[in-house]
Amino acid sequence: MKTKIAAVIKGFLEKHFKIVLLLLSTIITILIGALIGIILVYQKGFPQIERLEDIQPKITTIIHDDRGNPIKEFAIEKRTIIRRQDIPDVLERALIASEDNQFYSHWGINFRGTIRAVLGVILGKNLGGGSSITQQLALNLFLSRERTLTQKFKRKLKEILMAIQIEKRYTKDQILTFYCNKIYLGASVYGVAEAARYYFGKDIKDINLAEAALIPTIMPSPNGRYHVFNNPENCIKKRNYILKRMLELKFITQDQYKKAIAFPLPKKPFELEREEIGNYFVEEVRKRIEAKFGDTQLYTGGLRVYTTLNSDMQIWAEHALKEGLHRLDKRIGWRTKPGLFNLLDSNLDIQTHPLPSWKKLKIQKGDIVEGVVLTANNRHVLVRIDKYTGILDAEDAKWTRRRMRRILKKGDVALVKILDIPEPLAQYLQTQQQDQKENNYYNQETTDNSEKTKKNTPENINVLDKKYQLKLGLEQEPEVQGAILVVDNKTGEIKAMVGGYSFDKSKWNNATQALRQSGSTIKPLVYTAALENGFTPATLIEDEYFSYFDKWTGELWEPRNHGGIDDFLGPLTLRRAFEKSRNVVTARIAEYITPQKIVQYARKFGISSTLKPYMSISLGAFEVKLSEMVAAFTVFPNLGIRVKPFMIKKIMDYHGDVIEENYPDRKQVIDEETAFVMNYLMQGVVKWGTGWRARNLDTPLGGKTGTTNEFTNAWFIGFTPSITVGVWVGFDEPRTLGPEETGSRAAQPIFLTFMEKYLEKYTEPQGFRKPPGVVWVLIDKYTGKLVTPDCLHRFKEAFITGTEPLEYCTEEDHLMITDYYGEDTGEGEDDEDDVGDGRGRGRR
Repeated sequence: MKTKIAAVIKGFLEKHFKIVLLLLSTIITILIGALIGIILVYQKGFPQIERLEDIQPKITTIIHDDRGNPIKEFAIEKRTIIRRQDIPDVLERALIASEDNQFYSHWGINFRGTIRAVLGVILGKNLGGGSSITQQLALNLFLSRERTLTQKFKRKLKEILMAIQIEKRYTKDQILTFYCNKIYLGASVYGVAEAARYYFGKDIKDINLAEAALIPTIMPSPNGRYHVFNNPENCIKKRNYILKRMLELKFITQDQYKKAIAFPLPKKPFELEREEIGNYFVEEVRKRIEAKFGDTQLYTGGLRVYTTLNSDMQIWAEHALKEGLHRLDKRIGWRTKPGLFNLLDSNLDIQTHPLPSWKKLKIQKGDIVEGVVLTANNRHVLVRIDKYTGILDAEDAKWTRRRMRRILKKGDVALVKILDIPEPLAQYLQTQQQDQKENNYYNQETTDNSEKTKKNTPENINVLDKKYQLKLGLEQEPEVQGAILVVDNKTGEIKAMVGGYSFDKSKWNNATQALRQSGSTIKPLVYTAALENGFTPATLIEDEYFSYFDKWTGELWEPRNHGGIDDFLGPLTLRRAFEKSRNVVTARIAEYITPQKIVQYARKFGISSTLKPYMSISLGAFEVKLSEMVAAFTVFPNLGIRVKPFMIKKIMDYHGDVIEENYPDRKQVIDEETAFVMNYLMQGVVKWGTGWRARNLDTPLGGKTGTTNEFTNAWFIGFTPSITVGVWVGFDEPRTLGPEETGSRAAQPIFLTFMEKYLEKYTEPQGFRKPPGVVWVLIDKYTGKLVTPDCLHRFKEAFITGTEPLEYCTEEDHLMITDYYGEDTGEGEDDEDDVGDGRGRGRR
C-alpha cells in the first residue's frame, strides 16, 4: 500500500515538477517577504541596540564620609553597577540553571521556552517562563508588559527580534553583565550587587551558593509570591529546586547541594542595620548637588560623593548637642503635658503593644527612649521598654519639682533616659545582640520551640527581677534648639554639623540657615581691629559710665556690664577687659576705632550677613550665622589665614570621571603677629575669664562666650590648633532661655562634652606656633606695666615686636589698682558671661 502511494506521489511530481517548484518557491518567497516586512515594520520603533552600553540605568548616588565609608544614599532605584569580573561564578551558574541553561549555545532565543510561552498566551494559561536571558534583557530594557492577546504577540515578536540583534552586537559576557545590573529584586532594589547588600549584608563577590540561588528565586515576584521575608516557605522550595537543577547540570556536587539546601534565609533586610548619621550635613550636601547638577543626576546618576564629614566627630557632636539641650531643658522646667500619649486611652494593651520607636531600639546606657508606664506612685514608676522593664525613682525626676503621680500615670508613654544597666542584664543583652548577628536568618527547620530560641528569649528572664531592671531618669523632648559645627582649621573641611535637636521633626538647619545675634562672640573681631590700630594687651581702658549719641540711630547709647547700671571696675588692661568680656570697655574701643572699622574687619573675616556701622555692633547686636562665626574664628589658630569651610571633596559620575573637586581656600586676612596675640588673649578667656569651664581640658585652647539680651541666645566658639568648634543654643522663635543661661552655662558644656570625646582619640599639638614677630614680656597684669618687685600680678604677655610697654610698675600704681578693686578682683567663676542687647544697653 505504502509503495503504491509513494509511486503515485512520485509520478505526480515528475509530471507537474515545474508547477510544484513554482508553487513552493512562491510560498517561500511570500514567507520570506512577510518576515522581512514584519522585521522592517517593528524595527522602525526599535531603540539603537548598538548603543546599549551607553544606556545609563537609574543608579544610586552614594554619599561617603572622609574615610570613604557610605553614610547615605539617594535613589529612585537602588542599584550598584558591577563589571563582568565582579559576578561570581556561583551566581552565574545559578542564573544559567534557573533562567537559561542554553545561554552559551543559542543565538538569543530559547525556542522551547518561547513555544511554551506562546501556547500559554493562546490558551490563557501560565505554562512557565520561556524567555532566554537575552530576551529578558530586551524586555526589561526596551519593552513594556502588554495586556491584550494581540499586544502580547507583538511584544513577544519584538522581544525575539531584539534578542537576536543584541546577540549579534554583544558578547555573552556583556549580555550577562547588562542583565545582572538591570533585574528588579524587590524593595526598590535593582541589580544583583544591591540585592546582595540588601538581603545578605555582603558584597556580591562574597555570597555563597545558597545565597546565589536565592537571587533568581525571587526574580519572578520579589514583592509577592517570592517575597523573602513574607513568604519564606515559597522561596526555600524554589531555591532548592534551582539548586537541584544546578546539581543535574553538574554545576555543583552532591555535598555542595546538601549544604546549600540546609542554609537558612535572611529574616530581615541587612541594609536597615546602617545607622543614619549627619542628617543635617547630608541635607546640605543634597541641596548643593541638586542645585548644581539637577535632581535627575542626584537620584538616578549614580554619583559618588566624597565629603569632609568625620563620622566619629559627627556622632560625638550629635550626642553632645542632645545631652546639652536635655540638660538645659530640665533647668527651664517641666511642661504640664503628662506624657506623649496614653495607650489605655486608645484601648491598647500596655503589656504587649509595641511602640514604633522600638523597631530600631538598642538598649544602651545614656540613650533616651520611649517607655510605657506600667505602674506609678510617688516613690517610683515601673516602665516597660519593649521586652524589658526599668525603674524610675523619684530622685531621678526631682528636677520636675512635682510628685510623680501628678505627672505620670499608668499607660502613659514617657521619655526616659537609660542611666544604668545592671550587669546581669548587660551580659544578657550582649548575648542577644551576638545571636542576632549570627542568626539573622529564617530556616524552615528552625522553630520557636528550639532549645536555642527558648534560651535566648526575653520571656525566659524575669524582667521584673531587679537584677534585670534598667535604672531610668525622666526626660522630656526639649523645646529649646541648638547647633554645633566643627571645622578643620588647616583645610576648612566641615567635620561635623548638627543643625537642631531632631532632623525628623525639623529640617531647619540652625548651623547654616539661622540668623542670630552673636553677643560677645563678635568681640574677638573688635579687639583684633584694636590691636591693629594702636592698642596692645597692656593698654589701660576705663571701665566707667559711658554714653554715646549714635548719629546713625539717632539714639543715646549707654552700654552696661553684666552687673547692671553700677557694675564698673575702673581702669582695666585690654586683656582683662577681654577675658571678663566687659561691654563698656568694648564700647569705648569701638568709639575709638569706629563702627565702620568693625564692619570692615567682619568682612575680612568672611562674615557676609547684613551689618550696619552702629555702635551696638561691638556688642553683637546684628544677626549672623553660626557657620560664619566658626569660619571667622579659624583665623586665630591659623595665624591670620581665613579658610572657607566646605563639605564636598570630590564628586565622581557613573563612569568614574571627576565632575567636581574642591580644595582648601585659604587667604591671609590679618597679620600673623596680630592673630597670635589675639589667640593668646582668647586662651585667657578659657583660663581666667568667662570660658573657665573649659580650663581643665588638657589641650591648648582658646575661645569666646556670647550671650544676648534677656538670655535669648547662648554661644561658645572654641578652637585648638587643629579644629574650631562652634555651639549656639536658643529657641526657634527667640525668647529667654532662663535666668543666667549664659553662653558659659548653656552653650559651653555642649562644647566640653564634644571635646572630651575628641581628645580621647585625637592628640593636639602642645601649643600654638608663635611667629618671630612676637615677643614675650613679663608685665603686671593689672597695670599693664613692666614688672618690678613691687608688683603682685606678674604675667607673661605676648606683644607684637615694638609695642611692648616701656614703663615699670610702681608701688603707687599697684596700690591705686588694688584700692579700686578692693579684695574682689572679679576673677574666675563668679563672672559667668557677657550680655548685650540689640540697642547696646548691654549687660555683661
